[in-house]
Amino acid sequence: MAAFPRSRRLAIIVASIVVLAVVVIGVVVFVGSRDSTTTASGSSTSTAEIVDPPVAAPPPRIAPMAASEKVPSTAGIEAQLAGQLANPDLAQFTGVVIDSATGSVLWNKDSNTPQIPASTAKMLTGTALLTSVDPTSRFVTKVVQGDQEGDIVLVGGGDVTLSARNAGVGTVYDGAPLMSDLAAQVKASGVDVKRIVLDTDYWSGPDLADGWQTGDIRGTPGSAQGFITRMSPLMVDGDREDPANEESVRTGDPANTAGKALARLLGTPDLPLVAGTAPEGGTVIGQVSSQPMSVLLAQALEKSDNVLAEALARQVAIARGAPPSFTGASAAIIEAMEALKIDTIGVELFDGSGISTKDRVPPAILAQVVSLAVQGTTPALRNLLTGLPVAGVSGSLADRFTDDGSKSGAGWVRAKTGSLEVTYALAGYVPDVDGRILVFAFNSNGVNGRTRAAQDAVAAGLRGCGCS
Repeated sequence: MAAFPRSRRLAIIVASIVVLAVVVIGVVVFVGSRDSTTTASGSSTSTAEIVDPPVAAPPPRIAPMAASEKVPSTAGIEAQLAGQLANPDLAQFTGVVIDSATGSVLWNKDSNTPQIPASTAKMLTGTALLTSVDPTSRFVTKVVQGDQEGDIVLVGGGDVTLSARNAGVGTVYDGAPLMSDLAAQVKASGVDVKRIVLDTDYWSGPDLADGWQTGDIRGTPGSAQGFITRMSPLMVDGDREDPANEESVRTGDPANTAGKALARLLGTPDLPLVAGTAPEGGTVIGQVSSQPMSVLLAQALEKSDNVLAEALARQVAIARGAPPSFTGASAAIIEAMEALKIDTIGVELFDGSGISTKDRVPPAILAQVVSLAVQGTTPALRNLLTGLPVAGVSGSLADRFTDDGSKSGAGWVRAKTGSLEVTYALAGYVPDVDGRILVFAFNSNGVNGRTRAAQDAVAAGLRGCGCS
């Protein structure tokens, strides 16, 4: 992707803040210069030696954006998108456009037909999480004293973000807890560690979902990209070999990798590792907690992190009394959709990330989920919007919306992407030029190398709509 000039990038980032503010809080906040601080009395002092006379920054202000009363029409949408929808690169295209204010369907093409959702399925997982689990709750990883002298038990609590890196060293997961902190607590306990027991009983069932491909653990020859791993509630750095590289291959042996990390950080890398279970009522000699569930969801959506999405899906299962397995999580997600009065006919889930080739979701259901979040009638779903990538700016949309057909949507479109085999998907929202929020969900089968750009052009076309 060619870098934007600084002024262009700034404009896009400001636009993205506006879009988020309109939907989430209805205001835009501008802050003062980072080179000055304000005292309690209101005076400003420099944080560095001032050589030239200081330039006064605009005062902070809050500018509300009024909701538009201009109602878009089906005829207006069809006229606006006529050119984009005629593009053959859309391939076998289905989708829907909804006026979020009224819930009215403005454009529709076979949107009730089940399609492979790919990673847009994470929107369903996120919706289920936010309406089933306390968004401020956290995963907890513990070390418990074992039954045998010299045994400690490393108890996995579902936190795949736990990092084996040293403090201050970057990881894919911002704010992740550190295995080094656990090791420090174990050392402080005074236990003479002879063996580490690995407890992975927090989850159940198979470690690979139906429809997953083991080649996605380390990537096909020449790609060296890992998209999944064998799911275990005991894991470090999403099981990446390079914790700072989002696309790193995975070890494929997450529990043992985590155990080895603890042994190394204890200063005894050759400690034996064995599978086992923590004793009931065992003494906890160390524990660390993840970021809140809402923050983890934002990370999973922005980066389209499959492993993290699966961990969150299992938390939905636990909250709804289902087994913490692929099957239990899938059933719990569908149950959560039905609790929101969303018609789940046609939905088939085999995982929580959308990586299974057997998943099926009608685009209309994805649009309903986005619409609920935008409307604000279910306040918990506001957090679903936080992690949506911004076109041309962040996450899986950072390098998209850059050509002439779609760049008008950069900074305005927010959407979850999906890509799996011959299917591309895009589901999100965008304000039109009148300030009306339009929700969309698109799906293309039989794709080619130009299909993503063609989908982006349709979403960007909605941004240019004054379609009343």
